Amino acid sequence: MAFKTLTIKESTYRKISKYKAPGESFSELLDREFDRKIETASDLLAWGRENMGRKNALSQRKPVKRKAA
Repeated sequence: MAFKTLTIKESTYRKISKYKAPGESFSELLDREFDRKIETASDLLAWGRENMGRKNALSQRKPVKRKAA
């Protein structure tokens, strides 16, 4: 399996990590949320109807309270 390294801002990392389930990798999170191919306008409309009302269309998990360092 090939891997790619992504560089993101710390603030973006914090935002994305709120959507991660306990024990879930970021790859698994992205696969879960973006596994559907959107190739046509019809696909996009169907995706929008399915995700209407969901903030950024992601299934947000309850934030994990972390101890201050």
